[in-house]
Amino acid sequence: MVDIALVVTYFAFLLGFGVLVANVCKRFKVPDTFFLIILGLILSPLIMVGEMSAVPDFLRILALILLVFTGMFNLSFRSFRKFSGVAINLALVGVVFNTVVFGAAAHFLFGLEWIYALILGAILSGTGYSVIATLESGLKGSKNALDIIKIESILNSPLTVLMPVIFLDLVLLQPGALIEPLKYATQFWEMMAAGVGTGIIIGFIVSKFMRGLLKEYKPLFVFSIALITYAVAENVGGSGMLAVAVCGLIAGNLTFTEKRRTREFEDHLSEMFRISVFTLLGAQIVLSFNPIEFAMILLFFLLIVFSRPIFAIPALGEKMRADFSRRELILISLAAPRGIAAAAMAPIAATVLIAGGQTLIADQIMNIVFYIIMLSIVSSSIVAFAVRKAQPKLPEENLIESQPTEPYIEVKLPEKMRPKPVKPKKAVKRKKRKR
Repeated sequence: MVDIALVVTYFAFLLGFGVLVANVCKRFKVPDTFFLIILGLILSPLIMVGEMSAVPDFLRILALILLVFTGMFNLSFRSFRKFSGVAINLALVGVVFNTVVFGAAAHFLFGLEWIYALILGAILSGTGYSVIATLESGLKGSKNALDIIKIESILNSPLTVLMPVIFLDLVLLQPGALIEPLKYATQFWEMMAAGVGTGIIIGFIVSKFMRGLLKEYKPLFVFSIALITYAVAENVGGSGMLAVAVCGLIAGNLTFTEKRRTREFEDHLSEMFRISVFTLLGAQIVLSFNPIEFAMILLFFLLIVFSRPIFAIPALGEKMRADFSRRELILISLAAPRGIAAAAMAPIAATVLIAGGQTLIADQIMNIVFYIIMLSIVSSSIVAFAVRKAQPKLPEENLIESQPTEPYIEVKLPEKMRPKPVKPKKAVKRKKRKR
């Protein structure tokens, strides 16, 4: 029997302290993800996540839904059309490439069996935009590069959730059962098609209902639509996250009143769940520090960082590469932190593995994901900060600063040559004619 009061107490502590930490980080314009995970790690002796039953997994799913929906809701069709081709290439090629390369590296570095190594590679295959978004105000000169990173992270979120699920299904196969690659390839494309179709249908249904709703209920209706879209897509065999992304893009580009209020409502909700996910991740980690294992994790992280330019630069295309400056190419190539998708999927995968009797492998995967998220946040923040310092000042600022400073000479004219002040004319009152 789950103690509801205890669950609420744990959640309240994690969320309350997490909000305070996020507030301080925002004041100093520092990415808060690192400190939220550290906060959860500090509070872990007091908070038993295992006693919260299915509540943490439920919160993680809600966080993923709102993260994907809010990101697409705030994205304009114009930006999506401009960079969708490049971002789709980065998302699709990147997730597949990263899953294979990271999986192979995990197999040889950590000695994991191929299936568990591919699960780890799939969890870490996607990128997160929240860390770069913290520094976005100082990267105004790299807006196009930021748009690509943002769209890429939104598009690869469904794949980052979907790929580990496919490999977990393989783990749960009965001993001796046949692995059918064609079956899983067919299932993958069915999930994609059903997800996109569900998102389009529900997105256009939203456009019909929004006009008849009172303004007080429009933000709440949009939030419920995000949950409904995920549930319907999953029940018809589609990708719920992909359906949520498509629906969010359609709903966000509709013209309706209270749109700004709806965006603020969605942002507040997604921020609450984001803080909860990262603090829960820190609280759930049973951290073990082994110098040899940490050296292997550091080597694994360097492979993650420097393997990204291998597919990211060619995916941009010659024309796009020519349009971008060197600092923007560096930002796209090296600023790719692992975010909420990895933080949410790692505990879910660990729960499935523990249920299958693979507790040691589950703990190992959790520790590796924890260190990779922390290291990627630090490195991406350093890259973004360096790009911000290297970018030139705005033309207006350069124009003002480039003007030579000359000494001011005061010239006094004789009284006869000074212009006389113009007296204001008095208003003439018109007499009313007698009728």
